[in-house]
Amino acid sequence: MPTCDRCDEELQETNPGGRYRDKCMDCIEKVADEIPSHREMCDDPDCLTCRAP
Repeated sequence: MPTCDRCDEELQETNPGGRYRDKCMDCIEKVADEIPSHREMCDDPDCLTCRAP
């Protein structure tokens, strides 16, 4: 059984193609929390992404 690249726990999650992911969902969520959002990094006052609700 494949294991998570980050914590070495056994992987249960697969992607839509049926292949196992590189990380478990807990680690995926932790990585997502570590990455700043576009709005946190953007400094363009005319940015369409930032202006969208």
